[in-house]
Amino acid sequence: MSLSPLQSLDLQEDILDILTRFVAQINQQWTSELGGLILFGSAVRGDFIVGRSNINVLLIVRDLSVEILKRTGTLHQEWGKHQIVAPLLMTEDDLARSPNLFPLEYLQMSESHVLLSGQDPFGKTQVNTARLSWQCEHELMANLLRVRQRFIEGEGRIEAIQALLMLSITSVMPSIRGLLYCLGQPSIEKDLPLLETLPSTLQFDPTIFLDTLKIKRGLSSPGSLEWMKVYERYLQNLEGFMTRIQDIRQEGRL
Repeated sequence: MSLSPLQSLDLQEDILDILTRFVAQINQQWTSELGGLILFGSAVRGDFIVGRSNINVLLIVRDLSVEILKRTGTLHQEWGKHQIVAPLLMTEDDLARSPNLFPLEYLQMSESHVLLSGQDPFGKTQVNTARLSWQCEHELMANLLRVRQRFIEGEGRIEAIQALLMLSITSVMPSIRGLLYCLGQPSIEKDLPLLETLPSTLQFDPTIFLDTLKIKRGLSSPGSLEWMKVYERYLQNLEGFMTRIQDIRQEGRL
């Protein structure tokens, strides 16, 4: 007997139960409006951390109206407390335009998704790698600016450093995946193994990114006196990563 889409995922039983009940409610209440219900992100890749990660879903609807937005708000009010973030609500036309307008987001959904109900909207559409590479570089630069600004806003306090590093590494990972895709490298592995490939794929030392990701996953925890050093290393490496991407672009690989 073949496994259901949910049973094939590497998720704990309580999370699978939440998703099963969520899908059942959608199928019962959205019969005429729903084109497709798609799970994407860390829950599909196998990077989901209970209590730390969010459950991301895409709802493809046949028509978008204020009434649909209200119903989705009611849905979020009920399921947001179970780590299911507000659904990404799109029409088929919205999604069809996304490879050109939002190539990075489209790539992340198309490469790591599971159809839970309805029709799978992701076909053989390819993202434009030129647009994708520039979006990745833009996102990384914006991330670097935020890492500096949030340190200033938080006045260098430990709790501010902790928060900004967790937000930053979460934001950095999709851009790394997108850049690897542009370079023709595998980009759908779990986060930790993916970072471990960077010395060979990008000729870049990912040690501090790996360390920060392990902190986020609860696998390590710096002492109170070490956070400033972690921040300094992370900032320097993020700046170095931006320089490395510029070098790769000058080499004509992007």
